[in-house]
Amino acid sequence: MVSSTFVAVLFGVLPLALAAHYDTGNATSAYYPSATNSPSPVQTVSVGKGGLIFTPDTIVAKVGEEITFQFFPKNHSVVQADFNNPCNPAAGLGSIFSGFIPSATPGPSNQTFTITVKDDKPIWLYCAALLPKPHCSAGMVAVINPPKEGPNSLDAFRLLAAKTNTSTAPATPRGDVETTTPSPSATNTGGPILSTGAASSLVVGGGAIGGLMVVFAGLLL
Repeated sequence: MVSSTFVAVLFGVLPLALAAHYDTGNATSAYYPSATNSPSPVQTVSVGKGGLIFTPDTIVAKVGEEITFQFFPKNHSVVQADFNNPCNPAAGLGSIFSGFIPSATPGPSNQTFTITVKDDKPIWLYCAALLPKPHCSAGMVAVINPPKEGPNSLDAFRLLAAKTNTSTAPATPRGDVETTTPSPSATNTGGPILSTGAASSLVVGGGAIGGLMVVFAGLLL
């Protein structure tokens, strides 16, 4: 026969075990991913999508912003020119050249070209591909941060390019050319993720409660 004192002690311990098991004050019980700071704005320009064009062909960007060029079939490039000398690389070091980036699929190439805007001066661009005809003289030109006034407009640059019958490009790319690969799909469904410490406490708490219940049931038999 179980003594009344032992039963009283047992019932006094059991609530404590239950409280430890269901304690919600444990900071490691669950983890919700927090939002991160947004990256700097990135503008995207399509090169050769729908014809011998840049889309958009006029880009306004602040200093420090990035511009990423996506390349469509069949073969295109992005080259910086001086306004008065279209279809030829700009004079001086540090001018832009993506290299020739082909795309055999209907969609964009897996290679992109990204530049960072260093100042607010106009950047005149063209495509240096020559087949089936020179792309630059066919009107495939663009500008970053065009002048707000004056004769140096994109239309004027395009007219100058149309008077050329060929185009040239630097010997090597200048800038950041990146090859992208599909990223693995996310597995987080947005629900709480139990941390290791929380999982361990649940196992230990459940084991302790289960043990006490077995002992109590055995004593009552």
